[in-house]
Amino acid sequence: MAYIAPGSLLILIVMFDVIKTTLTTKGEGFLSAIVSGGFRNLASLSLRAGGRVSEIMGAVSVLAIGSTWLAGLWAGWVLVFLGLPNAIEHSTHATTVGIYDYVYFVGFTLSTLGVGDFTPNGTLAQMATTLSSFNGLLVITLIVTYAVSVVSGVVARRVLAYKIYLAGGDEGDFQTRFESVDDFVAWIKDIRNDLIFCTEQRLAYPVLDNFLSKEKSHSLAVQLTKLGLASQATKQSDGVSEPSRRELDELFSVLYRYTSLTGITDNDLLVRLRKLSDREGWSEINL
Repeated sequence: MAYIAPGSLLILIVMFDVIKTTLTTKGEGFLSAIVSGGFRNLASLSLRAGGRVSEIMGAVSVLAIGSTWLAGLWAGWVLVFLGLPNAIEHSTHATTVGIYDYVYFVGFTLSTLGVGDFTPNGTLAQMATTLSSFNGLLVITLIVTYAVSVVSGVVARRVLAYKIYLAGGDEGDFQTRFESVDDFVAWIKDIRNDLIFCTEQRLAYPVLDNFLSKEKSHSLAVQLTKLGLASQATKQSDGVSEPSRRELDELFSVLYRYTSLTGITDNDLLVRLRKLSDREGWSEINL
């Protein structure tokens, strides 16, 4: 019975983290934050060593988060079954059941495989088996949903980055690509909703920061930095109408929110954007 309390606590901790990370749209649970933050730290070390970060860093981060949840549940339910007296037995013959058998039984129960060579012994064990089966099904479903949502967020970020790149080119020279300031501001208004959408996705799924691009044209950090520089220069130029200034201020407000979600808190927006690009390994580009 001494194993039940720590096992139940571990299950509750994992489930809180799963729900916080996948359903609240308000960021990661602390377990997920540790895992994804660890991979971001590895990326930072790689950049400081002069290397480039692999594009698969994000995918590995998501797999690691899901694996952490499953491992935590597995360990928690093993402890629960170990706490129940004679919780499982061989279904075909009477043989002593060891700890490996408990690990094996919990594994196929969480995965809902239902192999059947071990069966729960007693009412409490039967109820625990049912609960663990539902628990495994729920978490596996949420992991898949989470992964799909994150991939959708990655695609949305890259689409927005490429839209900005097409308008500004390699040098971010937006002024020569629009006939007037009003045309440039109208285009900004069109993409602002896309940026708001990406910002809220970043709030919901911080692991998106681990998905990096090897192409500047698809790096949202780089393209937002170029857009911020061009927009700032536009606002400070002569002949900008008051409605256009308001549109630019709204863009700056969204950019402030986006960068603040990444933990960058400088007062100067352009400093924030430069740091965001530096974090993704693009400090060598001419911004």
